[in-house]
Amino acid sequence: MSITIIVPGSLKDLLGGSDQVTCEGKTIGECIADLDCKFPGFRGKVLDENGEVNSSFMIFLDGQNVRSLIGMATSVKEGDEVNIIPFAAGG
Repeated sequence: MSITIIVPGSLKDLLGGSDQVTCEGKTIGECIADLDCKFPGFRGKVLDENGEVNSSFMIFLDGQNVRSLIGMATSVKEGDEVNIIPFAAGG
């Protein structure tokens, strides 16, 4: 099952310079794990020590924030698009 992951510029270096990659998995968590196998260190940047979305990022599945779904256990299907978006900082 091929899922598209789109990342912000701040994560492109972790993915070999690409802002869009495909991964395999049945859940968001499995997709992140698949990417971490291909690009070591990716999981640690996006998820916290509990395996949940790092507070610096939001993850959206087809426009829905996974925090409002069931987090990393949220199911994905062929053709889904996952966007990882950093929180804006400023002052």
